Amino acid sequence: MRKNRILRINGDTMTTIVLFALLFCTAVIIWGMKQAAEGIDSSAIVDSALRVFGTELGICGVMTMFRRWTEAQDRRAEERRKRREERNR
Repeated sequence: MRKNRILRINGDTMTTIVLFALLFCTAVIIWGMKQAAEGIDSSAIVDSALRVFGTELGICGVMTMFRRWTEAQDRRAEERRKRREERNR
């Protein structure tokens, strides 16, 4: 059971995905800086890494907003059901 939690941060999959993507992009940027110090143009690779991270962060944000919206819809439906039950008593 402990083995499944090794790669999860706070038990939240989206947080884990975002943090690992950030670490990956940081590694790519550091690699790009080392390449640039040696005179090699790696700006396209660094640009792609930043675009991937930005896209992934946006997708995770949209998924989080959708999850919160569905949870709010479920709470409202539950409240309506409780009010109907109270009225029918």
